Amino acid sequence: MKKRLSSQEVAKKKAIINENIRSTQVRVIGEDYNQVVDTKQAIQLAKQQGKDLVCINIKADPPICKIIDFGKHLYDLKKKQKEQDKKNRQNAVDTKEIQFRPSIGIGDVQVKAKKIQEILDGGDKVKLVMKMRGREIGMKDFCNQRFKFFLENVKKYEFDSQPKWIGNKVLAILKKEC
Repeated sequence: MKKRLSSQEVAKKKAIINENIRSTQVRVIGEDYNQVVDTKQAIQLAKQQGKDLVCINIKADPPICKIIDFGKHLYDLKKKQKEQDKKNRQNAVDTKEIQFRPSIGIGDVQVKAKKIQEILDGGDKVKLVMKMRGREIGMKDFCNQRFKFFLENVKKYEFDSQPKWIGNKVLAILKKEC
């Protein structure tokens, strides 16, 4: 049965560190070190310090390496990636969809308008969809009036995209007023 590798062991196999460096000479950089040395000598220097020789730029001539603790390096990379993902999630704007028909009652309009206001105050966008059926499709003026009536009940909004007819629907995207 094949042994499963930890994520650190997989990363070590993929990374160019220690004996995986094929060049005969490398430029070793560090806090107080910046020299071109033989690869074997650089690996010995790293092992003496209890760290790894990690190739940072393989395309340079000679390749640029750094003496660091590879496990800590991986941990820092994961931590930075996690932080970046968290920022991306926080800055993401969701679009919530609210559907209604032209024959919607006044009480229902007020309830939906209140819900839309909560969504807009939360920083998200709202996609308004008014669906028409049967004869309603032929009464565009009436449907446009009902859509405007619905929007009159929503306060503090701007259009992200103006109302437009698409088939048997009227679509508009609202965002919070700046």
